[in-house]
Amino acid sequence: MYRVRLTDAEQQELHRRAHQPAVKARTRDRLEMVRLSHAGWSAPRIARHLGVCEQRVRHWLKTFLRAGFDALPDRPHPGQQSALTAAKEEAIREKLRQEPRTWTAGQLTEWVAEHLKVRLSADRLARRLKRARITYKRSSRSVKHKQKPEEVAAQKREMAAQEKRGIRARSMSPTWMRWGLPRRCPPAIAGIRCASGW
Repeated sequence: MYRVRLTDAEQQELHRRAHQPAVKARTRDRLEMVRLSHAGWSAPRIARHLGVCEQRVRHWLKTFLRAGFDALPDRPHPGQQSALTAAKEEAIREKLRQEPRTWTAGQLTEWVAEHLKVRLSADRLARRLKRARITYKRSSRSVKHKQKPEEVAAQKREMAAQEKRGIRARSMSPTWMRWGLPRRCPPAIAGIRCASGW
């Protein structure tokens, strides 16, 4: 039977660790196992109280007796290594530097899949590039970037010349949208009369 006996200093340390704001729930449960064992509870009773199996309680009590408080928190998991390595991120950065065009996340995702053989969703790629401080130009909603400056200047000169001669540009809105014209009621559908002027 594993039984924990804490000194006064260890009890204070346990209290401090259990009440840290960033302590994880699993670590707090393990600290509670140690506290209850010190209070005289058996492993089966602690297991019932916390809703875990007895072997788990015994494992963490034995771990605490062997290595102390620092053995109770979870070790950081290395996680799965991303296929988008630092070298591939640098290749994306270089591609964006070479081609001064507008990119969407979807277009960049297709390029990465085709040339770097890495398949990621557009959202995930955008997050990875943001974390790597790689910026790409998103397509604008306007076509201003596609306009030729000389043609725009020629059109502006032509419009100014027409305004001087008193020719105004024609309105592109249909006549039924212009103010002041009466609204016509559409034909009645299946004998139902139009209400409120329509």
